[in-house]
Amino acid sequence: MHHPRPQREPLHLGYCTNVHPGESLAQIERVLMHDVARVRDRVAPGRPFGLGLRLGNAASLELAEPSARDRLAKHVADLDLYAFTVNGFPYGDFAAESVKSAVYRPDWTSAERVTYTARVAEALAALPGPAERTISTVAGGFRPETDSPEARGRIAVNLGAAATHLARLAARTGVSIRLCLEPEPWTTLETTAEVIDFWRRHIHPLGQVGRDHLGLCYDCCHQAVQFEHPTDAIGALVAADVPIGKIQVSSALHIDRPADPKARAALAGFAEPRYLHQTTARAAGAVLRTLDIPDLAHPTAEWIAADAWRCHFHVPIWWGGDGTVGTTRADWQAAVKAAVAADACAQLEIETYTWHVIPAAERAALENGDLHACVAAEFDALRAVLPAQPEGAR
Repeated sequence: MHHPRPQREPLHLGYCTNVHPGESLAQIERVLMHDVARVRDRVAPGRPFGLGLRLGNAASLELAEPSARDRLAKHVADLDLYAFTVNGFPYGDFAAESVKSAVYRPDWTSAERVTYTARVAEALAALPGPAERTISTVAGGFRPETDSPEARGRIAVNLGAAATHLARLAARTGVSIRLCLEPEPWTTLETTAEVIDFWRRHIHPLGQVGRDHLGLCYDCCHQAVQFEHPTDAIGALVAADVPIGKIQVSSALHIDRPADPKARAALAGFAEPRYLHQTTARAAGAVLRTLDIPDLAHPTAEWIAADAWRCHFHVPIWWGGDGTVGTTRADWQAAVKAAVAADACAQLEIETYTWHVIPAAERAALENGDLHACVAAEFDALRAVLPAQPEGAR
């Protein structure tokens, strides 16, 4: 049975700080002071501003010290911020020269993923924020390494251990944290159907601890790359009693003329060495898949005959493309509207971290490409699709 959130609870809006490089606690504090505060001043002047904090392993180790948690909590409060979610997906340096498939490790078959997530949860619970918070995490691991019943069983056991820790943390602190699996192309769980099946087999049997402390992070870019219909996907998750802890509001790249060499070349121009950019095609009722854009330097006839290609590339949510390469902006808009209408999710986190590849003319239109202005424009785009919020909404 779906358990909706309280009707008058305001939505929490934020953006993920993974757009600003920072692995150590000192670097994160500088990001809050010099970047998040500037966005706050544009988006919510004079009001508390929701924080979507990214904490990697290095910061989590520093924050294992209570004095370090107290220091960060004071920093957050002094800046009139509050923490409602943490991105606990990337364990290592997300701004490294090459991240690629390393972003999925350690995966949920590993005890280290459980330990790291517990440290992140302790840090999140110590910060100012609402009583209900979330952590997003990898949906199992890198699919080629975790695509077996045995691996899924180990993943479920470790998720159960993490949920048990979160239940004890809630009893101790009064802060209830939901760990949210974030499906992505080439992770153990990719599609909505796979998520629902995993919940039926592995999470629902955990009972109350699973219902209270495990859920889904619905990333709009990732599910658009699967060519899922967002309204149908949200509806299916609600019907299957899979809690949607947060929605990552994000947009993918899209071309609808893959037979045109110019369109393919324009998409290939977005290739960069740091991240994976999983690419799919919708062809004759099937979805073709490849791990990265360069894999399509010489596409097969089946790929060329497809009616559309999509690429995992978190581009600004206000951006509609350049006329040759488009985006899945309509998908995130539909997903957000469906979730809000179903009263299924109270946390919306913008997640864009690829500003450097957006055409210079597009960036220049916003105060000569100032990053803080660009992020503020994303909040404008998100708020434009939301219903009017009650007095006191974040």
